[in-house]
Amino acid sequence: MAVSDLKRRILTAVVLLAVVLFMFWIDGVFLPVFMLLFFTFAGNEYLGFWRRKQIYPQPFAMFLPVYVMIVLVHYGIPLALPILILFIIICSIHIVRFPGTDKAENFLTEVAAGFFGAIYLSILPVTIILLRKISLELCLMPFILTWLYDTFAYFVGSAIGRHRLAPRISPKKTWEGTLFAFPLTFLFTLLLSRLWYTEFSMIDSIVITIGIGIFATMGDLFESGMKRGVGLKDASNAFPGHGGFLDRIDSLILSIPFFYVYLMATS
Repeated sequence: MAVSDLKRRILTAVVLLAVVLFMFWIDGVFLPVFMLLFFTFAGNEYLGFWRRKQIYPQPFAMFLPVYVMIVLVHYGIPLALPILILFIIICSIHIVRFPGTDKAENFLTEVAAGFFGAIYLSILPVTIILLRKISLELCLMPFILTWLYDTFAYFVGSAIGRHRLAPRISPKKTWEGTLFAFPLTFLFTLLLSRLWYTEFSMIDSIVITIGIGIFATMGDLFESGMKRGVGLKDASNAFPGHGGFLDRIDSLILSIPFFYVYLMATS
């Protein structure tokens, strides 16, 4: 990577980190609004993947459950009845508005793509809001650890990586970078546990590090698989040196829900 590209990548990362930290810190209504905006752009990138395959999921039927879930979780409203009502509404939208375009009639594929998109895009913001309700530190912890893991994997892989982890999906990801990132990240897991959540034991820190590493890698590879499937390197060019909105959260989509579930299971 050229020096100018590296500088641009670092600058973009610093700006994004500052915005995220500010939104987490200020919380209130600003956090869900930020989530709604961010995941609207991410959702448009996801829909763009399908459009390249001449498949047109119903945007409103996909975005509606994402928006509703974010608002319900933020205000602590029970989810069972709203989810049932949403399911009925979404099915009705697909029936009434089918086909979504005059270019193709792929009802089953459109519905499946829309439902999957709603799940894929709602899990992360929901778990972020739930973690923020507990504390700022526990909300930041999986973010920091995931970013550190990705950073270690990237730089170690760039320096000494020789064996490709998934060459057809992500040619730059290596076994060396992936494996060396675990012990390096563990040091910070241990440190943050001592500073922010002393209830985590040494075993907890090990499990959290392994879980975040595995799920971050899976999330990254999954989004890379979607991009490669439609012939794209990046979801978009929204962030210089970092790709699109989905590219910025691909590792987080599974790692943060894992952290939340583990926290709830051990609390």
